[in-house]
Amino acid sequence: MDIAGIRLKNPVMPASGTFGSGQEYSGFVDLNRLGAVVTKGVSCVPWEGNPSPRIMETASGMINAVGLQNPGIDVFIERDLPFLRQFDTKVIVNICGSTVADYLEVVERLSG
Repeated sequence: MDIAGIRLKNPVMPASGTFGSGQEYSGFVDLNRLGAVVTKGVSCVPWEGNPSPRIMETASGMINAVGLQNPGIDVFIERDLPFLRQFDTKVIVNICGSTVADYLEVVERLSG
């Protein structure tokens, strides 16, 4: 399977945000069997996210508004990328920001 010219071994990928950066679920799921790990949002600076309550139960499920809480690109590069590199699985980083410059900063940091 190919997405944007990148070959994946299968189409199975966790939804961004729900799987953290993979480490949180690696004891339950063999990350080598996934087509890719899709990370939670990564911004150029740490984001606190939205205040509580962040989750609301509804009759047909739930609604969440976590607000892209994340420790920022520095922590992602130092902690999460080394962990993810030990697996034979593609990594798709969900980037977030408030401006085009924010997105570019994260992409440039990841391109190294």
